[in-house]
Amino acid sequence: MNTFLKTGILLGFSLMSASLMSKDRDFSVSVGKITAKTVHFEVSNAKNMSIFIYNDTEGELYSENLGSEGHIAKSYDLQALSPGTYYLIAESDSRVEKYKISIDKNNLVKMEKTPVSAISKPEFTISGHTVKLHLAEVTVPVQISVYDASNTAYYSSSKKSAEGALDLTFDLNPENSDTYVIRVEQGGNIFNKVIAFK
Repeated sequence: MNTFLKTGILLGFSLMSASLMSKDRDFSVSVGKITAKTVHFEVSNAKNMSIFIYNDTEGELYSENLGSEGHIAKSYDLQALSPGTYYLIAESDSRVEKYKISIDKNNLVKMEKTPVSAISKPEFTISGHTVKLHLAEVTVPVQISVYDASNTAYYSSSKKSAEGALDLTFDLNPENSDTYVIRVEQGGNIFNKVIAFK
């Protein structure tokens, strides 16, 4: 990453004490006011969270692991960024939210208060050679594929959910391969889970 981006993006970090939200609830992002080219936001229940800033042409510009379970207030100085469209992505072990940030030609910054996309990550439960896949909040068709280490396809299907969740079970034979990859494509996002029997 460019040195000026490393020094220019991160303005401040402040850890605030607050009561923890329920542990079974995932994070919550609240976008605050924007001053000059600095965006302010708060994250509740920030357990194992990472924050990324991306643009459409160069990809990842900045990343930070929050590593807390409480309430965190963050500010990012975007002074080093040129006019264009950027995305702040908040990711936990089970969810990804993407917020749009626009910088116009007059260097005015606008950050959307609601995510342009929010998806739940696939959850895997492994018992012996049986793998259970659970997807919550399924709103679009999901492409699911299972491959072995030599890229031989064992399963490929597009699935829809009428009730918002999707559950599949795979019986992976370790005699055919000692490594499998379960690929889940949902709303333009791809998640790969490697299952190794060694």
